[in-house]
Amino acid sequence: MELKELIRGAHSLVEAREKKRITQEDMAGRVGVGYRTYLEYQRGTNAPLAMKALLNLLSLLNDQEILRVVREWDDKKGKLNEQK
Repeated sequence: MELKELIRGAHSLVEAREKKRITQEDMAGRVGVGYRTYLEYQRGTNAPLAMKALLNLLSLLNDQEILRVVREWDDKKGKLNEQK
């Protein structure tokens, strides 16, 4: 599966969970990249090496380990947002 397919699939899953359409511009803001960058990710014209490296690293972990890593990331992100 290509990176663009993963990004599109994740975008669709967020929309399904929230039961609403989310624009590419809104999703770009949520994930912390510019609109054009997000659009290029979805089109497959730009595939950041860091994202590929992270996905390759996560693929070496089991499901519980992946959940732990993601939850720790989310907790730290939330604490940073509270400090702002």
